[in-house]
Amino acid sequence: MVLFVAATTTLSAQTDDFELLMQRVRREFARNPDIDKALAEYNTSDGSFRDVDYASIRRTNWPPLLHVDRMYDFAFAYTNPDNPHYRDASLFEKIRQGLAFWQQRNPWCHNWWYNQIAEPQRIGVLLIQMRAGERQLPAELEKQLLERMRTDGGDPAKWTGANRTDIALHWIYRACLTRDEAALRYALKNVYDPVAYTTAEGFQHDGSYFQHGRQLYIGGYGDEILKGVTQVALLVKDTPYAIPQEKLELISQFMRETYYGVIRGQYMMFGAVGRGISRPGNTRDTNIPAFPKRMTFAKRMIDLEPTRANEFAAIADRLAGTRPADYQVTPRHTHYFIGDYTLHARPAYSIGLRMVSTRTLRCEYGNGENLKTYFLSDGSMSIAVDGDEYAAIYPVWDWTRLPGTTAPRVERIPMAASDWQTPGTSTFAGGVSDSLRGASVYAYTDRYDSVDTSAKKAWFFFDDEVVCLGADINSLSPYPVGTTINQCLSPTGGNVVIAPDNKPDIPAGGGTAILASPEWVLHGKVAYLFPQGGTVSVSREKQRGSWYDINHTYSPERVEKQVFTIGLEHGSRPSDATYAYIVLPAVSTPDEVRRYLRRSDIRILSNTACAQIVEHRRLGLTQMICYEPGTYVAAGREVTVDKPCALMLLTNDKNDLTLHVADPGQTRSLIHVEVRQGGRQAVAECDFRDSGIYAGATKRYELRLR
Repeated sequence: MVLFVAATTTLSAQTDDFELLMQRVRREFARNPDIDKALAEYNTSDGSFRDVDYASIRRTNWPPLLHVDRMYDFAFAYTNPDNPHYRDASLFEKIRQGLAFWQQRNPWCHNWWYNQIAEPQRIGVLLIQMRAGERQLPAELEKQLLERMRTDGGDPAKWTGANRTDIALHWIYRACLTRDEAALRYALKNVYDPVAYTTAEGFQHDGSYFQHGRQLYIGGYGDEILKGVTQVALLVKDTPYAIPQEKLELISQFMRETYYGVIRGQYMMFGAVGRGISRPGNTRDTNIPAFPKRMTFAKRMIDLEPTRANEFAAIADRLAGTRPADYQVTPRHTHYFIGDYTLHARPAYSIGLRMVSTRTLRCEYGNGENLKTYFLSDGSMSIAVDGDEYAAIYPVWDWTRLPGTTAPRVERIPMAASDWQTPGTSTFAGGVSDSLRGASVYAYTDRYDSVDTSAKKAWFFFDDEVVCLGADINSLSPYPVGTTINQCLSPTGGNVVIAPDNKPDIPAGGGTAILASPEWVLHGKVAYLFPQGGTVSVSREKQRGSWYDINHTYSPERVEKQVFTIGLEHGSRPSDATYAYIVLPAVSTPDEVRRYLRRSDIRILSNTACAQIVEHRRLGLTQMICYEPGTYVAAGREVTVDKPCALMLLTNDKNDLTLHVADPGQTRSLIHVEVRQGGRQAVAECDFRDSGIYAGATKRYELRLR
């Protein structure tokens, strides 16, 4: 039996390198499984399991894979000294017979992922583990299984992003088992090559991540590539095969600034997960105690990048729940101008905003998953304080009322033209940012199916609040149109407080109210303010649904949750309608809301089809979305732009200004900005003509009024 070797050990001889890597694989996957229930289903006559449907062709949760999973557990039970089945001769025979059955039966899934990734990865780890057993599998059987891994597993170089890394993983396992250095180096090349910025699938130059074309997948496939790369990097640490430093730094930056940024507490924000939002527990890291994957990645980075160990340890603590969601969270504002996503993080709260343009793809609904996703890409905004505000809400969600979206209340959720790759329709979607604050815009017209709605939507992100404006809202849909502010879980016993009465106007047991221009509404730890009035609907009701409704892989059993919903109603066939609301996160009492209102920092200066402008007086900051060329009055200044743009003006002193400018249309043009005040003026020629892939990025200029 091979002795344990620590991950930092380096052995010089080539044969020892292979053995070292296999020892590390065993340590990585070490487990002590309870296999008694599986043994009860084992058929000693042929090595199958009585409760496994080997003929199933289901594309998700493929039933035959349960056979491999059980063989996997059997292998760890047989080789773990703490397991009651350790070195059990009868269990060894069941493993041998079960693997032979699998090889002979040759189940095949219509979803390639199971054949080329899931199965060969598990088989590879199983075979490595069995090499440490008291008895060895017959050489011919092992050879057959390795050949199956090679032929069915495919060539990683033919894939991109996370899929390429996942296939390369089982190449590494097979290379170690066969002592094939050429195969090992080829596999490692295919692990490392996707760790690079690209304009195809993979890590984008703005820090986001794409898979399945130009589709945002910070979670989901982002999970997968981090799982593979961090596992391999730790596996080969301090060996001749170690990950190049520049690759490690790219992974580290993506994890710290993007991946863990879209996780609040233990939960990933729903707009960043992709179609995995429709899988039970997918947004929560600790839902699978045996492998809390997002926490595991952070712990691996503690070893891989010790100079940032404290930062990754804090992340792991938040994911474990041993530290609160605000623990060591750094204030940051990022607009991902390639990914059409905005992340606004503060210690007290985090907000994620998902949009889609003609440059990106709508969230997919392939393989019978995520079947009600249509409006998720249309400005959906997650508002997270503790992180669990949307925990497992998805089967009971009203998917026509997704937080942040403006949409008709259709009777049937549309299915996009393609289940996998449907581009958006907006040509003006983007944002401007100074890395701490920013403004995002989503101007869209959707004539698909029964939607037939258009709107100009903008979000202005400051320190304590987010100002949300909508203008030029028009619809020919036969259904009433509304802007949903939030739809989240409502804890039992929680109140909904509505000003000016400051009473729980919605009973704890549930109810609905239609309000004419309320001053504000408070629910949980978030307040919603209405500086320009409007018809506001508020409800706190038990909502029902099933996971099957959104993902046909799962049970049709009905689920019930109490849900709070708040929105602005625009009525039937609205014409040039508008809305304005302010989200004030991390407040819990009416007194906190009133104290905020007494400061009166926010001024909405324009909310029209031409421009949406907000001033924050205490910060000396004005944010502007200009849909048309023109001159706009903002905070005592005249600002003239010759092309549509998004900009921020920060007053440094009486005559010195900092200007941040972005082009949400990514037209790669020259934008002329002129600021005039009190007879003085300043001009900036904002040149995006040769910006290439950075056409949507923010440019900064220091101005002096003269």
